[in-house]
Amino acid sequence: MTLFSQIYCLAMKAKLISKTTQILFISAACMLLLACERQSIKSPQEYPGVLHVGHLVGICMSPLFVAYSKGYFSDEGLDVKLQWTTNPGDAINLLTTDSLQFTHGSFLATYRAVDQGSELRIVAGSGNHGLSCIARGDSGIKTLSDLAARKNTGLKVGSQRLNNLELAFYSLIKKLGLSYKDFDMVYFHDHFTMQTAFEKNEVSVVTHVEPYATMLTDRMNGVRIGDSQDAWGKGSPDCVVSVRADFLEKYPVTVKKYIRAILRGDAFVKQHLQEAIELLDKNKFYRVDKDILAAAIPRQPPGVDLRAGVPAMLNAVKDAVDLGYLKEVPERVVDLRLLNEVVHEKP
Repeated sequence: MTLFSQIYCLAMKAKLISKTTQILFISAACMLLLACERQSIKSPQEYPGVLHVGHLVGICMSPLFVAYSKGYFSDEGLDVKLQWTTNPGDAINLLTTDSLQFTHGSFLATYRAVDQGSELRIVAGSGNHGLSCIARGDSGIKTLSDLAARKNTGLKVGSQRLNNLELAFYSLIKKLGLSYKDFDMVYFHDHFTMQTAFEKNEVSVVTHVEPYATMLTDRMNGVRIGDSQDAWGKGSPDCVVSVRADFLEKYPVTVKKYIRAILRGDAFVKQHLQEAIELLDKNKFYRVDKDILAAAIPRQPPGVDLRAGVPAMLNAVKDAVDLGYLKEVPERVVDLRLLNEVVHEKP
C-alpha cells in the first residue's frame, strides 16, 4: 500500500472528522507528496551522486563548515561529504581525477594545474586576507624593515612550496627588494609540521593561516609583521572554490546550489559570529581551543563573493610566474557567472 493510500484510508476511518475536513486533509497530503517527488527528481544539469568536497583547515573554510553543519547543502538537495586534504596539491590532484567534485583551497594550486594542462575553474571564494607573516618574539624582528635588515644573516624562514602561504611571503619580500637568496628557506609538507618547527625555534619566521597564526602570536609570543593584504591588496582571497570545467558545464544547477549554500554559510558567520564560533568549536573542525578560534575568525572573514578580490588574486598569480611556478598567467581560470547569478537572485 502506498503512502498516499495509507493517508486516504486513515482519513476515511476518522469518522469524527467531517467530509470537508477529510478532503482538505487529503489535498494537503497530495501537495506534500508531489513536492517531495519533485525534490527527488534531479534535472539533467544536476549531479546525481554524492559530492565529495576537499578542504584544508584554515578559517577560510568557515563558510563550508558552517553550511555543512547548518544543513544548507541538504536544503539545496545536495548530498555533501567533506574530505580533508593535507595540502593544496593533493586536493587538486584528487579534483582532476574526479575523486573530488569541489575543492576549497589554494588559488595558486588551481592556476598551476591549468598552466600544466588541466581544465579547472575557480567559481567562488571562501576566505579573505587571513595569511600572516609571523616572526618569533625572541628573533628581534618586529616589522618588515627589521626582516629586511636581517638579509644574508642565515635567518631561517619556514614556508610551503606551491602554496599561497609561500606566495604571500614572496610578494612581501619582493616589495622590499629582496629575494629567497637573502634567507635560509626551509620548506614543509603541511601546516602542522611548519607550526611545530616554529615552536621549537627551528625557523624564526613563517607565514601561516588562521587560526594557527593566532596561536603563534597569542600563545607563542609571535609578532605579525605583514599579511596577504599587504602583499596583494585589499580584498585579497586566501582560498577559493575550484571545480573541473567539464563538471561546471555539465552540472551548472548543482554548482549554483553549492554556491548558494556556502553564501548562506558566509552570511551566517558575519551575522551570527558568536553562534558560528560555538558551532565550529563544537564540531572540532580546527585543532585549537575555543579562545583561539574566537580571536582568529574575525581576522580571516569569509569571502565567498570573490568578484571584488580578483584583481588582488591576479597580483599574486603574477608573482607565481616570477617564481617559475607558472609559464604565464593562464586565461579563463576564473568563471564567476554562476556566482553572479546567485548573488543577484531575488530573495
